[in-house]
Amino acid sequence: MKFLLLLASILIYIVISLSSFIFLLYTFHSPFGYDIVELKAYNLTWTYLIKQKYISFIDLDIFSIHEKRHLLDVKRLFSSIYEFWIISSVVSILLLTFLYLKCFIREVFRYVIYIGVFINSLLVISSLFFRNSFELLHRVLFPVNSWIFPENSILIKWFPLEYFVEFFLLYIFLNTTILYFLKIKTTKR
Repeated sequence: MKFLLLLASILIYIVISLSSFIFLLYTFHSPFGYDIVELKAYNLTWTYLIKQKYISFIDLDIFSIHEKRHLLDVKRLFSSIYEFWIISSVVSILLLTFLYLKCFIREVFRYVIYIGVFINSLLVISSLFFRNSFELLHRVLFPVNSWIFPENSILIKWFPLEYFVEFFLLYIFLNTTILYFLKIKTTKR
């Protein structure tokens, strides 16, 4: 039973983590204090990426072919993350219902908190080496050098490194806040 509780806890933490990511993906689109150039194209790009709607790249003719290819890769990644989030959420709800009926819910949430604290600690440490972590993540997720653009690229103007730093820090903060409230709920009698 301990193994099932641990697996359920890992899955629930994954759902929490993906929920934080998706929430930020839909709400945090530019670095704080930045003015967006080409606002119409910018909004169309976000529609293309996260709402999974087809947008003709003719409408987005400000991009080079290299940038368009990267946007397609990002769109596919976001689509896969979203689908995995939906599936894992449904499975987690079913598991939580089963564990609630078997009176193991507090134990599972305690494991979720331990897992979350451990992973968030690793994320905080990786934030100290953000540029290296960012590059490693991109090397793993995207084809060779498909994510490297010149400084005058519109994607670099819209998504400077500061955007990713802020997104990452907000992500850690959101995960930590959810775990904190889960801890409060778990320790109530």
